[in-house]
Amino acid sequence: MIRKLAWLLIIAGSIFLFYNAYHWWKEASLVDEDISKAQAFLEDWANRTKKPTLKEGISYPSQPKVGDKIGELIVPRLHAKLPIVEGTNEYALSKGIGRFVGGGTVLPGETGHVVLSGHRDTLFRDIKKLQIGDKIFIQYHNKLFTYQIRKSWITHAEDRSVIVPIARPVLSLTTCYPFSYIGNAPDRYILRAELIKIQNT
Repeated sequence: MIRKLAWLLIIAGSIFLFYNAYHWWKEASLVDEDISKAQAFLEDWANRTKKPTLKEGISYPSQPKVGDKIGELIVPRLHAKLPIVEGTNEYALSKGIGRFVGGGTVLPGETGHVVLSGHRDTLFRDIKKLQIGDKIFIQYHNKLFTYQIRKSWITHAEDRSVIVPIARPVLSLTTCYPFSYIGNAPDRYILRAELIKIQNT
């Protein structure tokens, strides 16, 4: 009787030990699996969010400085290809067509209002020859943005309703007016165009 009881205790103890060992092994495996999943996720995230190098064939725009060339404005009717530079102060406008910074405006390629300004007696001297329906193009970071002119108007130089955020992709070209005015012109000539196409170049 005592021998049977001893065997039962040994068997019960063995079952208890095996049961606990099995659950410990299972929990340890789950922890290892969770750690492996976490590491895999972090590696995948790092690969997806890293910035490709130039060797991988992709370049990313950095924040340009005032006066830096950022693209080109192509105007077929005027047979012109004009440099676009960052900023609209005198230094910037002496180097090209200036991209207005601020006022809710954006860079080409972003949804919103792109505003370019130029002097009426230099790069924008012939802007008055452009007509409704004409296409103009912006070359910017390996893309060609096609815009079509929708309207033009003249407004006072202090009109704050021209350079404002717009929820759709549009382009405004601005210059001083009248074109033949001597000194600081009192008005502005505005051309508004809508984005109709984007192409890789």
